[in-house]
Amino acid sequence: MSRKHLLPDSVLDRMGPLLAAIQEAEDTDDDWRSVARIHVLRNYTTEPLDPYLKFHLLREDVQTTISHGGYGTIAQELLDPESAVLKSPPDAIVLSLLVECIDPAASDDGWTADVVMQEVTNFIETLVGQTSALIIANTFIPPIETILDNRTASIDRELDRLNEHLLDVVGQHESRVTVCDWRKLPGPGALVAAIDRRFWRSSEAPFRAAFLDLYARRIAGYVRASKGLAKKCLILDCDDTLWGGVVGEEGPEGIALHPTTEPGATFRRFQEEVVSLHDNGVMIAICSKNNEEDVWSVFEHHEHAVLGKSHLVAWRINWDDKADNILSIVDELNIGMDSVVFVDDSPRERLLVASRLPEVAVIAIPDGEPARPELLERDGFFEASSTSAEDASRTRMYQQQSARGDEKHRFEDLAEYLRSLETVVRIESVDDGSVSRIAQLTQKTNQFNLTTRRYDEAEIIGFVKDPEVAVYQMAVEDRFGDMGITGVFIARRNESIATIDTFLLSCRVLGRQLELAFVDQCMRVLETTWPVASWRAEYVATRKNQQTANFWDRVGFEVVGGDATNRFYSSNVDSRPVAYRDVMKVELN
Repeated sequence: MSRKHLLPDSVLDRMGPLLAAIQEAEDTDDDWRSVARIHVLRNYTTEPLDPYLKFHLLREDVQTTISHGGYGTIAQELLDPESAVLKSPPDAIVLSLLVECIDPAASDDGWTADVVMQEVTNFIETLVGQTSALIIANTFIPPIETILDNRTASIDRELDRLNEHLLDVVGQHESRVTVCDWRKLPGPGALVAAIDRRFWRSSEAPFRAAFLDLYARRIAGYVRASKGLAKKCLILDCDDTLWGGVVGEEGPEGIALHPTTEPGATFRRFQEEVVSLHDNGVMIAICSKNNEEDVWSVFEHHEHAVLGKSHLVAWRINWDDKADNILSIVDELNIGMDSVVFVDDSPRERLLVASRLPEVAVIAIPDGEPARPELLERDGFFEASSTSAEDASRTRMYQQQSARGDEKHRFEDLAEYLRSLETVVRIESVDDGSVSRIAQLTQKTNQFNLTTRRYDEAEIIGFVKDPEVAVYQMAVEDRFGDMGITGVFIARRNESIATIDTFLLSCRVLGRQLELAFVDQCMRVLETTWPVASWRAEYVATRKNQQTANFWDRVGFEVVGGDATNRFYSSNVDSRPVAYRDVMKVELN
């Protein structure tokens, strides 16, 4: 059970109830989905961020430890091997900086950003070089005093130059560094309202609770993504969510979706943000109480509709219970319930889904307002630790998967069905072109993942270059289409012993015996190139990978130690894995 029920949004309004709810959630005996250690490098007082950051990670069952460096001592910490950031590297480093605390002259007329640009570059380059942590920087806002005195215009150009430089530096390390854009967090023109004048001048703690909450939501999103816990599917209502009005009553011509008049323009921008998520690999589905023909008339024929039927991986357009419909969609897509975000304008429908499906993240649309794009950005639910070519084609792949499911019903014999797919499996060593996808699979795959070890692109590149490590990928296609790279095998050798570090498959290729072909062929290839006498493997139990609990037993390995949650296996070279059935063609490159 998720800890979300202990952490309702209402406790964010006051510090006492917020701290009490966090303590209660931390004291529960339920298992944690993940653990995150976060260290904040800062030049102002950042401790007020802690409860909000813990709140948003605890809601996703991520146990969080937060530490802070000294005021403006970042350079010293990065040079000291005994510092917290280097001696015991955290999972994520938040580089939280105010421009005037780097260069006090930032408030002066004629100021240039050169000093700050060099300093920030040095910080990021050093962190990338000396740690393996995810680094979360922030864009720069005007000095606090200039915001309070409404005299920011004189330095806006230099700040723009500074932020452009920051984004350039981050872009050079995009698999390791990300940016939280402070300029956008509080909304246009709202920076003044985000500043607490009294606490800034007494304690150098400049930000009010609302800003800290938004900042924490984004950081939490980046951390979740690095832990493989980013959301995968966005399920949307239609009427008064994707457009204004009820299409069944007002007809397509009567709904609000016009790009130059409100509220239609806001609904259209919301659709544009949905399409942007789709293009980045998020699955989009519809769950609407409506007549199908009315909904499709908008998706397929409305001149101002941005979102179309081609963007959807699934839909339930009927008058049934929405919680049941979401269950059906999740089952069809073969994803976890905690991978889903649901958006609906109806408080009743949101309450129903939240109470019956507590693992689903439910986004509320404020009463009387149109759905705004910021709602989908605010919590960082869909932050990606990396992107790959497969992301852009994910919807097409799931549509093909649906066609495969329809085809399966025509066969009574599983082997006959599998042969009918005309599956081709390509197994090859990882190269530079697929590093991003391999890292992404290690970060996102949960169900068929024997050890659930998460690796970033730099670590995968290191493995590829290491002669003592082998990294193989599996790509799959059949007569319905190309499913892309969907499997990863990583092994290490120590003299005559080879250890399988990572073995995983994407959920969309499960149930086709591909895992047997993949592991068998990888092991056979390595036995011809490495002096392997025996194999070692491991199963590390998580909430989601129970289906793999007996995989190594099935393929001829024997248990040599451990317990139910962390078992160690061994197999001699002559003790081959079970043969996979002759239902596919395997190509080795």
